[in-house]
Amino acid sequence: MMRHLLSVLLASLSVATCGGTATTPTTGIDDRYHVITTTSMFADLAKMALGDTAHIESIVPAGADVHTFEPSPSDVAKIQSADLIIANGLGLDGWVDAVIDAAGKGEADTLLLGEGLDHESGWVYLSKAEAAGTADPHIWLDPKGAVLYVQRIADRVRRDAPTVAQRISVSSADGIKMIKALDQDIAAQFFAIDPARRKIVTMHDAFGYFARAYGIEIVGVAVASPGQDPSAQEIRALIDAIRAAGVTALFSEVQLPSKVLNQIAAETGTAVLQDLYSDALGAAPADSYLGAMRTNADAILGAMR
Repeated sequence: MMRHLLSVLLASLSVATCGGTATTPTTGIDDRYHVITTTSMFADLAKMALGDTAHIESIVPAGADVHTFEPSPSDVAKIQSADLIIANGLGLDGWVDAVIDAAGKGEADTLLLGEGLDHESGWVYLSKAEAAGTADPHIWLDPKGAVLYVQRIADRVRRDAPTVAQRISVSSADGIKMIKALDQDIAAQFFAIDPARRKIVTMHDAFGYFARAYGIEIVGVAVASPGQDPSAQEIRALIDAIRAAGVTALFSEVQLPSKVLNQIAAETGTAVLQDLYSDALGAAPADSYLGAMRTNADAILGAMR
């Protein structure tokens, strides 16, 4: 699959550059350090880390699904112009490897935020693949993980662009302060709720870190991964678990269709509440990392109270 994607991108890029004017990197954006991220979520964390010292773009648009995203030749051109490509790794955005190869970039130009991480709080494993030891890649949904990401971005660009290192230090410190304040506020609200009510069902297996941070039990997920529909047996098991746990609300996600969730809600008499934001940002007030996390927390808290 990845090899096929690489060949398609290379062929498309070759066609675009043959017999006429060649496609050139868009280095004329401005003179700042140029960062390309896979998702809008990481783009906003990069903005918190770097402030106005860098020009930052996301490949996957807000509201799109990073798991099933199909890059285009224009994405190759974007990456060609980048000083740094930021991805998560851990299986979240593996398609970016082919784009990086097609753009003639490599490991030296890439920062994988989730890999090689000294994750002090320990890993959360995907519920459908726990026996295989598959780590949940959604580390940033615990604000402590987002702090680690901001620190990693700041450290890398300070090394690459020492002339703006002091400004990056100020920006990243401010960003981390805001994330920690948000974390404290959200935690205080969740831990004021009876633990028996801190139970949720989500669309896909993305909220393990969020749940652990705030003492929430994830009773189940509608799909193990985007694009993988559950079997009838899995749906029945989830319906039984919802009834046994007394869960009253199910949460969809902004970038994923909720047909399966609607089916489960109809059978259990529960409500499907507003979309949560996991991999991508959305419209205001969820157009920033802080706003998306606040939106998620408010929606879940509202269902528990």
